[in-house]
Amino acid sequence: MITSYLKYLLTRKSEYKIHSPFVFDFMTKVVNDKGSNADYESIMRISRLLDGKKHSNYRRRKMSRLLYRMVRYFEPESVVSFGSLSAMNTTALALGNLQTRVYLEESTDFLESMNSMGIINVSLIQPAEFDSEKFKQLNTGFVLFGQDSFEDTTWDYLVDCLSHKTSESVFIFEGIHHNRDMEDAWESLQENDNVSLSIDLYEIGLVFFKLGFEKQDFVLKY
Repeated sequence: MITSYLKYLLTRKSEYKIHSPFVFDFMTKVVNDKGSNADYESIMRISRLLDGKKHSNYRRRKMSRLLYRMVRYFEPESVVSFGSLSAMNTTALALGNLQTRVYLEESTDFLESMNSMGIINVSLIQPAEFDSEKFKQLNTGFVLFGQDSFEDTTWDYLVDCLSHKTSESVFIFEGIHHNRDMEDAWESLQENDNVSLSIDLYEIGLVFFKLGFEKQDFVLKY
């Protein structure tokens, strides 16, 4: 959406205009970290082997590295991903912290392919499990909603995740400006009473539930 992107360009802020210590730290250590990392090469190598593509576009690489840095930064006990997830992004989430267990809505074949590449901190979670004690114990510390996951059932999952979130939880939403419906959904999330902080990076949106934070919405340069 051209209009929404132009609006993003006009309203986004750099770290130098951020007065929140938490957001400034996240911006400098995660969003703007341009340093090299050996794991980036592993992410590319594994994704090439599993996707069968020799090259990937800059946008996909940039996103996978951001996901990697977010897991490394937040160190969640678990990552729960709704919707399809590429081998590149799965590898990025898994390598971000080897102690983090990544739960996916994917096929057994996909899981076996990841395991064959040495990515072993990945598990499958089935829709029937979302109401189970196992799911409730995942801590819902880091939840990723893929762009293709926004259906009525996914909103039910979101309600469940909100009921189990903690002050340290972070929920990530892909494609928040993909169309008008997605933008409406994002604005609704920002207005949710549980959300104390939102960050719009255009490609994705993040919401936090930190106690003691004055409710703020940030549009950041990415």
